Amino acid sequence: MDKQDTRLTAPILSSGPTLWFSAYAFGWGYCAFEVTSDVVCEQLGAADVTSRQLLLAFELGKRRILQAVERKAFPHTGERIALSSVDLMPVRSSAQSAATTV
Repeated sequence: MDKQDTRLTAPILSSGPTLWFSAYAFGWGYCAFEVTSDVVCEQLGAADVTSRQLLLAFELGKRRILQAVERKAFPHTGERIALSSVDLMPVRSSAQSAATTV
């Protein structure tokens, strides 16, 4: 899949509170995802679990969310995929890894 073509829909706040959104790209269609408020606070920096903070953190963390989505294996059952704290951890580039080992 071409990473440049992957898009995210606007999130909606469901009960829990959990953010629900979809990712889509040409060639593979749509896939539904969810991120709990705890994960949004821990990994994306939301100050609290208010809708304003959760939605702001989602917008500011879109790059990390896109990276997590692109690394996930999609089930063919149509189920919503939960993104965990581990999924949203920043990915270290090979240049960063080389710099820390020197």
